[in-house]
Amino acid sequence: MSVKAAARPQAEAVAWERFAAAEPDMAKLLRSLLGWIPIAYIATVRGDGSPRVHPFCPIFAGDGMYIAVNPASPKWRDLANDGRFAMHALPGKRDDEFYLTGRAITVPDGEVREAVVAGAGHTVHPDDHVFELRTQYVMTAHWEKIGKPDTYPVRREWRMGAPASNADTKRAARRTREAAGSRAIRKGS
Repeated sequence: MSVKAAARPQAEAVAWERFAAAEPDMAKLLRSLLGWIPIAYIATVRGDGSPRVHPFCPIFAGDGMYIAVNPASPKWRDLANDGRFAMHALPGKRDDEFYLTGRAITVPDGEVREAVVAGAGHTVHPDDHVFELRTQYVMTAHWEKIGKPDTYPVRREWRMGAPASNADTKRAARRTREAAGSRAIRKGS
């Protein structure tokens, strides 16, 4: 671990299944998006603090989500040194979106690594580095009224440790009212 990473407090993050148990519909969206195209993008933090973006194939095994990284890839150094990441799945057929931030934890050799290798839909080489992608924040979105005036996003959020609320429902209702209000203003002009 780098000196910078050692000095930075390590925020807590949860295993994928803990998030999925709390928000099954949001978790189902990611699985659906990856079932269509099994590629997402992961942003990592370079040693100098600048961001770096990479395509990758998330792997689900046991109760976690994982990434296997070739030792020649800069991803592994970024994840090993800092651990912070952001992930965005490719948009779905309806422009559904899935965004997640969290911490990568190195997976040592053993049963978990063997489960990851077995669960991967691609080759994981013996010298690949494996990390568990632990979850801190998730945001999903879909678009209402696509192709029509007043298209707007409907977003849901989950934050580790935050109490369950109906904020997403309130936010969607507010956007609907705002969209209706903008139509009324245009019609009345």
